[in-house]
Amino acid sequence: MRGFLIAGARSGVGKTTVAMGLMKCFENVSPFKVGPDYIDGKFHEYVTLNKSYNLDYILMGEEGIKKTFIKNSKEISIVEGVMGLYDGRGIELDNGSSAHIARILDLPVILVVDGRKISTSIAAEVLGYKVLDKRLKIKGVIINKVSSEKTYNILKESIEKYCKIKCTGYIKDISNIGIEERHLGLMQAEEITDLDMKVEKISCEIKKTIDLDYIYKVSKLKNMEEEKFFKELIDESKKKYVGIKLGVAKDEAFSFYYNDNIEFLKEIGVEIIYFSPIYDKKIPEEIDMLYFGGGYPENYAKELSENKSMIDSVKEFFNHNGVIYGECGGFIYLSDMLETLDGNKYNFVGISGNNIRMRNRLNIKRFGYVDIEYRDTFQGKGHEFHYSEIISSNKNIKKEFKLRKPDGRNWTCGYHIKNLLCGYPHIHFFKSQDIIFDLLNKVKELK
Repeated sequence: MRGFLIAGARSGVGKTTVAMGLMKCFENVSPFKVGPDYIDGKFHEYVTLNKSYNLDYILMGEEGIKKTFIKNSKEISIVEGVMGLYDGRGIELDNGSSAHIARILDLPVILVVDGRKISTSIAAEVLGYKVLDKRLKIKGVIINKVSSEKTYNILKESIEKYCKIKCTGYIKDISNIGIEERHLGLMQAEEITDLDMKVEKISCEIKKTIDLDYIYKVSKLKNMEEEKFFKELIDESKKKYVGIKLGVAKDEAFSFYYNDNIEFLKEIGVEIIYFSPIYDKKIPEEIDMLYFGGGYPENYAKELSENKSMIDSVKEFFNHNGVIYGECGGFIYLSDMLETLDGNKYNFVGISGNNIRMRNRLNIKRFGYVDIEYRDTFQGKGHEFHYSEIISSNKNIKKEFKLRKPDGRNWTCGYHIKNLLCGYPHIHFFKSQDIIFDLLNKVKELK
């Protein structure tokens, strides 16, 4: 096995751009993303033509991270970090940060730093990252946004003299290669018309100025064994759920699904049938359950609201006690109405009893990881990240999620009526499988 982790000294140093460029330079890359983000992985898939998988300690646990990494590793694994190297949940070092994931998988780290407006002081910056956790293997530094080769040599000499870490190269400060952003972070890969040009440009620069042979050499990993827990869980679950047909909404409006979640369902015998709430006239026939993931329903509100036959087919499924699960964007679609930033109002499926309004800024009160207590029985983990808020709600509809943050803040979500469960939190089935198992058990009861 081979692999390494690309980490940023902080957000904004260009690690996503560097990671995509490196993925383009190697053959048969297995891409991974630290943390809960859905969007970066889509860029990985665009560049490598292989699926990208999240490595999230909070949502997946150490066993889940190892399972995903081992199962999906190809010729070389490239892991893109999140935020700064040590940034995670809280200030402890075992906090789900990029550094923590690198230690769990024993990955060498290539640190990306910003080469603008700095000289010898860059050594102090890199040295701090080296000594904060000496268990970490920082094997190289890439200096991004460098004005010239002469400037790079000054920075390189400082880092190698005072930090004893090899500088593996630099990337010039090139205009027009950054990836555009919007409220959920990066724009989606298929929306950027000149993405091929940008990736080709950055990979060409990397081949000129970065020591790829050295990175390949230090990427050799020790062999790892997959955790037995998941093998036993899948074998046991397959006896219960084989043959269940699950309709999964997937198009431009609904694209935020963890690949692990879909593959976990397949592993336990669930048949996945994709459909489009934008383009299809109705849900697939003879399905047992519907799953609406996250995405950008607000950007396709007109198309979604005007597809009356699709909305009617979802309502009919609901009225006949069909099992439905919706997360974030899917929750919005299952709600009664969405008001967009321009003041327009769109009627959606109308089964959760909520009216929702988009905001022009992140709903910070509901941002981040949450502990989930489901039905006073199951304990799980979730993540919220949304620019919308509930402006009115049917008080008679039960809420099954008790959500809590480490600072003690708590609220309820998980709207439950008949066999519908929907809410803002995204969950990963590795540490919250009891929630999806409960829904699949309902399907079994109805069959």
